[in-house]
Amino acid sequence: MTKIAGVQLYTIREYAKTPEAIDESLRKIREIGYTTVQASGLGPIPADELAAMARSHGLNIVLTHTPYARFTEDLDGVIKDHHTLGCRLAGLGGLPSSYRNAEGYYAFAKQFAEIADELGKNGLKFSYHNHHFEFQKYDGKLGLDIIAEATNPDTFLFTLDTYWVQAGGADPAAWIRKLAGRIEAIHLKDMTIIDEKQIMTEIMEGNLDWPAIFRACEEAGVQWYLVERDAGPTDAFDSLRISFENLKKAGFA
Repeated sequence: MTKIAGVQLYTIREYAKTPEAIDESLRKIREIGYTTVQASGLGPIPADELAAMARSHGLNIVLTHTPYARFTEDLDGVIKDHHTLGCRLAGLGGLPSSYRNAEGYYAFAKQFAEIADELGKNGLKFSYHNHHFEFQKYDGKLGLDIIAEATNPDTFLFTLDTYWVQAGGADPAAWIRKLAGRIEAIHLKDMTIIDEKQIMTEIMEGNLDWPAIFRACEEAGVQWYLVERDAGPTDAFDSLRISFENLKKAGFA
């Protein structure tokens, strides 16, 4: 299977605050060699304008991060926008802080299991993005396990983030296998140590076990490999370029 490298646009959010800036940023991303993107962290832009802009640069929008309130208050609008974008995966970037407790995980899973099923009826799927806090245990069970076990594997997927799994004290490759069939898109994010501090860095420039991660991804049926770096000392576009060149050497298209 061809491995397709894309960009989580949150990486370049400081360069994407206006439609004009978004257009220029998409041009730069395609120029580097990426062919897919996740719509996240962008300034205000209508879905039809973003869709046309991405097409003009030969980029495919494969995933979004959509605000929690839109899922709960404007699901019809979410569905319409994703159809306009030609994007099957509607993602949530993080669990609201009010849910980060034992009762909250079960309440969130119940609420979004229903939302995910409604998305499924409309040809879409929901995809949950983890951080490190989901690896706290409640009565011996991880928060991420609570969510996974209480939701429908056919409609409720996961955008596993390699950095945050590692930061949670877990094994990214093991979790990719554990959620096999439920990860269509993954966030590739590396971790290193500088001056005794844990920071994000370019793919294959840090300490994550990428050969093991890539093997697990292939076994689990991952389709979209989205590069992300939330922050770091390198310019965002230079960072994306370094990651792309490293991925290219590893056999990515």
